[in-house]
Amino acid sequence: MPNEEQDMIAHLLKVEEEAAELINQAHVDSDKEIASARAQADAEFNRQYESMASQMESEFNARIAGIDQNHKNQIEEYKSEIERTPKDLDSFNKLLDKIL
Repeated sequence: MPNEEQDMIAHLLKVEEEAAELINQAHVDSDKEIASARAQADAEFNRQYESMASQMESEFNARIAGIDQNHKNQIEEYKSEIERTPKDLDSFNKLLDKIL
């Protein structure tokens, strides 16, 4: 009888050891899956981030180009308006003579 009890205890200890090994292996496997999922999520985040940043930069550059063109058009319009303004050279010369 004591031999049977020892065999049973040994068997239970072996089963417990196998269960512990299964649990440890499950932890290792789950850690690998978590790391893989995290790497995949980080890669997807970076891809979307780069896409959005690129799109926003393109929009920014387009707006800057539009503003720059608008500014150039306003300057040209102002120059054209000044050139169309009639010049009163007689009055200007009289003013210069007076000042000098």
